[in-house]
Amino acid sequence: MTVWGAWPAKEGFAYVSDESGRPQPWFRTWTGERRMFPIDGAVTRLAWRPDETRLLVVADVTGGQDYRLAELDPATGEVEWIATEPGIRREIGVPYSSASRPYSPDGRLLAYSTSARDITCLDVYVRDLESGESRMVLEGDDRYVPICFSPDSRHLLVLKFHQNTDQDLFACDLTTGETRHLTPHEGPAKYQPGGWTEDGIYLCTTEGRDFLGVALLVPGEPLTWIATPDADVENVIVGPQVVWAVPRDQVTLLCTAETTVELPGFASQPFGYDGFVPRFGGDRLLAQVGAGDRATEFFSVDLASGETQRLTDFSATLPDDLVEPETVRFTGADGLEISGLLYRPRSTADPVPAVLTIHGGPEWAALPVHDPLIQRMVRAGIAVLAPNVRGSTGRGLAYQRLIYRDWGGGDLADFAAAAGFLRSLDWVDGDRLGVHGMSYGGFAALSCLTRLPDLWRAGAAICGPADLEADVRALPPTWSRRVVEWIGDVDDPEDLARLKEASPLTHAADLRAPLLLAHAVNDTTVVISGTEQLYETLTGLGGTVRFIRLSGGHLPDDRNEWDELDTAVVNWFRDHLEPRSKL
Repeated sequence: MTVWGAWPAKEGFAYVSDESGRPQPWFRTWTGERRMFPIDGAVTRLAWRPDETRLLVVADVTGGQDYRLAELDPATGEVEWIATEPGIRREIGVPYSSASRPYSPDGRLLAYSTSARDITCLDVYVRDLESGESRMVLEGDDRYVPICFSPDSRHLLVLKFHQNTDQDLFACDLTTGETRHLTPHEGPAKYQPGGWTEDGIYLCTTEGRDFLGVALLVPGEPLTWIATPDADVENVIVGPQVVWAVPRDQVTLLCTAETTVELPGFASQPFGYDGFVPRFGGDRLLAQVGAGDRATEFFSVDLASGETQRLTDFSATLPDDLVEPETVRFTGADGLEISGLLYRPRSTADPVPAVLTIHGGPEWAALPVHDPLIQRMVRAGIAVLAPNVRGSTGRGLAYQRLIYRDWGGGDLADFAAAAGFLRSLDWVDGDRLGVHGMSYGGFAALSCLTRLPDLWRAGAAICGPADLEADVRALPPTWSRRVVEWIGDVDDPEDLARLKEASPLTHAADLRAPLLLAHAVNDTTVVISGTEQLYETLTGLGGTVRFIRLSGGHLPDDRNEWDELDTAVVNWFRDHLEPRSKL
């Protein structure tokens, strides 16, 4: 079971869970009573109205990421859809995140962005909740998303989300209609707001530095720095106190000007990705806390005493033999230090096979949270290494941008170094290595198999781009203004040649290892045609390849389908990473 995106309220907290088989909104009282609110589609985010009479629900009904908005009455379970036109993308903050506050403090307005006017952009609207009328407050030339309102509800803070490493902040005056640019800067910089108070806007930013630090932004004045550690501070939380989250290995520290509380696990992602962002509900701080060897749980945190209280027991449904990962470091290409999470099977009487599993994004990270697939592979006697190679988050701005316009370049050398690290372990059989990934991780796995074919005995690629040119041309329209800087320019002959050379499909004939492919038929992020072409090519070459067609969008949102896919992946590696004497 997966949970994410908790929103505290007076009587309890709302969250998203796939316990019923598909992501749906749930409510849990502080005393432990639970209730699910069924709604069409896969729910991605939630937000309370300030008076807690309605719960905003963001749902993907078709699997195509044309998110629709609805308000749910928690007293009756009644649902009122308020933005439902098909084929239009809507956001209430940064995509895939949960850290925004879309309602105005006075409870009159709801802010959201939409691609209705131009499918390549996101414009920002506010909806009058009494009249039901919406009006545009910022016409976008890129992806613009609302973050929060000012305390007096007069201004709306808007983020221009050009890249994961380049953003800008704007303040829309809802009375005069004027828009003010708050963060003019040169070169890439991150701006991740946490809240707007009477003092100003608290945010995490890389302005003038490599790592995210905590600062106070008062419009028209220089930043006032609050915390500048040599590590990314990926969230600042505003409530009765100002709190910021600092990573330390596999745990998160919650810091204030006076105290530091160590949480019993991992609890913070940029912009609240995957729901990992602590939130205040009145004086109560609620944190979603994950760990590699147990389920993600919700905790109440007392900042004054430093005490934490676990509120849920989702781990009760999991096996009791889960393995805690070890944080490891090794040297990658160009002398880069690469960190990763290494999972070792409990029984290692003989050298064991190992699988390199590569995260998506590519601007993401291997997180110390429960991963059912990883734990199932470990239980099957297969070691797993989840590396954070160049492009991963949490290592500063420069490290993250190393992947830009270099997919299948320096990252491939880092994967070779990861294989070398596994081979250096005396308890790993270096001749029985596999590689696996989803989305960008699927591309990375295919790159490893086709361009480093001597290193691998088996592979699995889920929803991964096989042809970079085709992928760039078919990316979601709202990504079109970032793709040249991010991946490459398919209209430039020299750049196109580079993309073709880096594409796994170009090197399909060099692939030797048995390959499991899976892709969703309605994927609008990475179109299925590239995987289909790769499958046909490999079949024609006589390769050992299996192709699983998934339902839904980019990644499955059906829990049973996830389970079936995980089973197929584990069986694939178990069968094809056997010692040669047993094959």
